[in-house]
Amino acid sequence: QPGTGLRLPTEAEWEYACRAGTTQAYHGWAAMPQGFTNESLLPNIAWSCCVGEGASWLQTFPVGQLQPNGFGLYDMSGNAQEWCADFYDGNYYSRSPSVDPPGGNPGLVGQRVLRGGSWSNFTKFVRSSSRDDCYTPGYTGNNIGFRVARTP
Repeated sequence: QPGTGLRLPTEAEWEYACRAGTTQAYHGWAAMPQGFTNESLLPNIAWSCCVGEGASWLQTFPVGQLQPNGFGLYDMSGNAQEWCADFYDGNYYSRSPSVDPPGGNPGLVGQRVLRGGSWSNFTKFVRSSSRDDCYTPGYTGNNIGFRVARTP
């Protein structure tokens, strides 16, 4: 939004915020700060269709009911996929800078990157590294949302 500094994060910014210093498949929380790979622990941090009691959620949930990551951010995995500023480029990470990549090619058109997975996704889609490219800008759905970043 012009004048506010608010914008969608690049997918690299989104992943940094999600991981909160972890390198495992799923970000951690206070009791497991290093993150984890064991999918049976996902109900601590993520609403996803295939984990937890009664799994097969049919809705989003109010943010803040599960454990936050190491940066204090809630629902980075599961609940709702989050739009990123980047358009999907399947080869982006193989040719982008390894430190603070600026985002995908703004000249690309097509699908915009979604990160985090949602209540309707299988566990592999709520991994910190998972990237989705199924939707074009303007698409709306009950499993998609956004989180803003601010440029100082």
